[in-house]
Amino acid sequence: MAWTSVLYLRAALQPPPGRVFAGTFHWIDDFYNYASYVQQSEDGAFRFRNKLEPAGARAEIVNLEWWLVGRVSLALGRRPFLAYRLLAAVATLALLAGVERWLTRVGVPSSHRLAALALVFFGGGLGGLVFELTDRPVQRCLDLFMGSFPFLEVLANPHFVAGTALLVWALWCFAAVPAPLGPLLGAGLGTTLGLVRPYDAALLAGVEGLAVVLTSPAREWPRRLLPVAALAPMLAYNAWLVTKPSALHLLKPYAAVAFSPGDLALGLGPAVLLALTALHRRDGKDAGPRLRLALWAALALVAVLLRPVSFSLQFGVGAGVPLLVLGAAGLAHLAPRWTAVVALGLSTSAVVATRIVLADDPNWFVPRERLAAGLALRGQCRPGDRALAPPDIGLYVHGLTACSAFVSHPAAPDYAEHLAQTRAFYEEASPAARAEMLDRQHLTHLLLPGYAGPRPAAWLGDDTTFRAVAQVGRGPELITIYARARPEAPAPGPVRGERLR
Repeated sequence: MAWTSVLYLRAALQPPPGRVFAGTFHWIDDFYNYASYVQQSEDGAFRFRNKLEPAGARAEIVNLEWWLVGRVSLALGRRPFLAYRLLAAVATLALLAGVERWLTRVGVPSSHRLAALALVFFGGGLGGLVFELTDRPVQRCLDLFMGSFPFLEVLANPHFVAGTALLVWALWCFAAVPAPLGPLLGAGLGTTLGLVRPYDAALLAGVEGLAVVLTSPAREWPRRLLPVAALAPMLAYNAWLVTKPSALHLLKPYAAVAFSPGDLALGLGPAVLLALTALHRRDGKDAGPRLRLALWAALALVAVLLRPVSFSLQFGVGAGVPLLVLGAAGLAHLAPRWTAVVALGLSTSAVVATRIVLADDPNWFVPRERLAAGLALRGQCRPGDRALAPPDIGLYVHGLTACSAFVSHPAAPDYAEHLAQTRAFYEEASPAARAEMLDRQHLTHLLLPGYAGPRPAAWLGDDTTFRAVAQVGRGPELITIYARARPEAPAPGPVRGERLR
């Protein structure tokens, strides 16, 4: 946690000149989509609207993580990035504690525990080395790309860590806490998990259901499967959400990621081989827990390999945890130094991931004025407003303000069409065509380069109702924000070059 937190602190405090840290290193589009729900929580919502859907879409999404981060962010003065780092710290410690319990449960002695924890939290596959030494794209280096191992989860995505930590503890309750308390706690944590990261909740139901069937006589199935069945309403709710057209559009890019079984072997193969060393023991008090870990890994890998649904890659997140816990158990009969040696040998992807985020990459070090332009709309937007901005600023508007952005996340419905209209607006359309487009799309806010006066007549014609409300940047980086004059209030006064803190 300290290692990854220092990387975030360095990025926030030492960006390249003229740049600012975007708040995360990887999957930035998705991170800002999470932030759009956090922003709604800041404004008091518990049920969230998918702002990528057309205007007027109902608030139907309940997610406890996004709600909690939003409330913490509000208490911190609307600092969602800081709130997410606090969640990352808590979730990482919860995952650490859960992994330690599992290591004990599968027979790793205390003499091996520190080395085993290092193996689980720094271990990976060969993808980092392959990425570093060849021209293979990162999408085919799965232990760097997919978030299967804890190090990349903690480094890249608190959402992943929260889901994996809850899954670890829910499965622990089912496997290690005596009935009736254990199954009740497992069902309760599983329901919470389903309202944080539904893919992990589906894995939990599959793992525990199969474990009951494989380890108990048929006459006990109804009683022992009842806590698993308690997850059904939550899973049904999430299945309903995920089949909505907007959700399918959002998940579509995952189906387009191309990789081969060989790529999967490079990324997860070493951990799979290590885990197999623990599966020769089929009796004893740790047989049930080992079976559950093996089922978790097996179901995740089958989903990733066969890809029965468009979002199958999501099931691979955290799959390295059961593999490496089992691997640590398989090494427990050797001296502790051998576990440490294996941990060091499998840590190359963690080292490469660290090297990657230490680079001054423009993907996460973005132009200061453009992020500030998105933030400037926080005080201007109201729920239901829509803003037109270039795609990068549109993503910030989508994630950080009450406005919906006309073009933002590439997985949004009609993204290609909206992107083409946006480019035409800024590059070639006439003032009349621009004004007609703003009216037709019910756009309430507009970001323009430079300063086009208190009314952007050169852009929209003399009859425009848009008025300048804020500016960010200076010189060639100046961006002016315009808004329609609202009927219930007089038009804003002269712009005084507001600068954001």
